[in-house]
Amino acid sequence: MFQTLKRTSKIKVVSICLFLAVFVTLYAVYIYIYKRDVVFRKIKNNGRFSFSVLLYDSDGMFADRFDSYQIIYDSKNKLLKVLSVNTEAVVFKKKKRARSLKTLFYENSKKGLGSAVDRFYLDLYEVIGNAASSDFYINMSFKTFNDMFGSDKNIKSLLAVTEFENKDLELLNCLETIERVLYLLPYRFFKIQKNYKYINTNIPKISLITLIFRIKKQRSIVMFCDMPVKHGRMRIEPNKPDIEEFLDKIYYNNTDINKKSVAIDIKNASRQPRMAEKITWLLRANKFDVLDWGSFPIVYDTTLIKDYRGNFTQALKIAEILGAGKIIVSYNSSVYADINVFIGKDCKIYDSLDKKGDANGKH
Repeated sequence: MFQTLKRTSKIKVVSICLFLAVFVTLYAVYIYIYKRDVVFRKIKNNGRFSFSVLLYDSDGMFADRFDSYQIIYDSKNKLLKVLSVNTEAVVFKKKKRARSLKTLFYENSKKGLGSAVDRFYLDLYEVIGNAASSDFYINMSFKTFNDMFGSDKNIKSLLAVTEFENKDLELLNCLETIERVLYLLPYRFFKIQKNYKYINTNIPKISLITLIFRIKKQRSIVMFCDMPVKHGRMRIEPNKPDIEEFLDKIYYNNTDINKKSVAIDIKNASRQPRMAEKITWLLRANKFDVLDWGSFPIVYDTTLIKDYRGNFTQALKIAEILGAGKIIVSYNSSVYADINVFIGKDCKIYDSLDKKGDANGKH
């Protein structure tokens, strides 16, 4: 009996020692990360931070693509706000011909890549103001990006597409690429460590790796936003009034505008018969105000929900009802509808007429 008690006491002591050792180790790791991980400290202190991502073509492999994103990560609301900069938009300079952000970057890159990146952010400031200033930055070539994530077949196929029928399809490609990076398996992220030396960033290596882990683990919602522009006869210009309203009402704002009733326009971009009509009645049955519906000349594989006023929560509800849909916030004060739904081939909605057609072998 005495020996059994003695053995039990020893087990308890060993267990306590192991617990303390694990606790001390975990605490030491926490202190190490807290001291070294600047992103972690920013999240802990503020709950949010901003960073920019610039992707450029350095060797002609990606058909002169030039992508720029300004991003706010809001950990409290589990939201990743991504502002996609339209790099075809021109920059106005005194006594100089207006040229696009993309053209200016590639012209300046002939003199030096580092100075071209610096000048790009100065030009971007002329377009979107303080939104061009971020806590952190990540600048890299598409080749480096491809080396890090291109082993994923989905990302590789998304990067392979270089020509788009319209801007919406290009933005959908960008959005799906971002979402795919967040869906990747953890072991793929360690390619960041291998390619870190090819990235121009002020984020330490440990922070860059853990950053994606945090966003992925939190299952953050991506609010993908298109920079407001206006189209002239010969060029694309930044729409300064809409940019200012967008930044104030949506990009920097922590609350959704979320009107009680939103006006919706529906376009059938799937080539499937009666889809616009069927979705109109489905949304009306769910208390949405559908103003109009019709067909669209371009075919979309993916259903697109364009939010013109910042009613992101309502757009999410529409996607849930349809069982399909990627959302792009495309702020535009002159569009009559609040939300436009472009029905893609991925949307499957059936009604009584479809079932009747099936019974007669006509569908």
